[in-house]
Amino acid sequence: MKTRIFQGVVVVLLTLLIGPGTGNAAGPWQWQFTLNTEGSEGVMMRMPTALFVDSGLHRYYVVDAGNNRLLSFDQEGKFLNAFNADNSLLVPFDMAREGNGIIWVVEKGRNSLTSIDLKTRDITVNTLYAQQKQVYPDRMQLLDDKIYILDKATGAVLAFDKKLDIKSRFACSDCRTGFIDYEATTEKLWALEPHEPAVYRFNKAGTLEEKIPLTGSVSFPYSMAVGHLDQLFILDRHAGSVAVYNEQGEFQYKFLDAGQGRGQLYFPTEITFDPWGRLCVVEEGNGRVQIFSRQ
Repeated sequence: MKTRIFQGVVVVLLTLLIGPGTGNAAGPWQWQFTLNTEGSEGVMMRMPTALFVDSGLHRYYVVDAGNNRLLSFDQEGKFLNAFNADNSLLVPFDMAREGNGIIWVVEKGRNSLTSIDLKTRDITVNTLYAQQKQVYPDRMQLLDDKIYILDKATGAVLAFDKKLDIKSRFACSDCRTGFIDYEATTEKLWALEPHEPAVYRFNKAGTLEEKIPLTGSVSFPYSMAVGHLDQLFILDRHAGSVAVYNEQGEFQYKFLDAGQGRGQLYFPTEITFDPWGRLCVVEEGNGRVQIFSRQ
């Protein structure tokens, strides 16, 4: 009995001295709420793939790929509406909304960038080309009157104007398969290469400025987001975690882990920051989007 008591005291003391461990602790991030359709008396979210945040309307838009629809939520996570463009969407994958009511949707089922005018109800299916070769749209972002498209066929990020004429190209000559995700800002574009792994930073003209190797263990880099002071947030799809690096690519900490509970991830597909500084994680496996804020 005395031996067991002594062992228990040692464990408690070690925990107090070194903490609960450095693995996938929550770090400085705390769960806030979850975007899903539970309790809305509607169809449950199935295989969501992307999130767009409208800072003007203070709304979240989720691409519910498994149900061929787009979902909207308010800033506090309350479900508002479901939109399927008169049942015309075919495997939507990513989206962006302009202030004039135009929605751009990447449709995997058509390999298209489809525009939807919410006022006129006009739907235009656009097939993109670059250097006379068809583009296979994957991730997209709308910024500064440009539409940035990740071409799944080449792994390059292409910038189009609103007439869908190509203006610049962001590519990696020494990558095995090209980029898997990216983030464009007003001055820069960061792109994630998953096999090394590394982040490539370009200027907006498409010139490579720096290759940033990522130290530490990330088994399956799948999505990225650029945080405060150019911190790099890397989503590990297989581990169900988020690894954080400084701007030099040095590992800082990791948080979240795999599972179905709150603060756990199952086959996550995208991370992004909302305009209010919260980190949003889209999960295909759990059919939801979790929102986290700094403690």
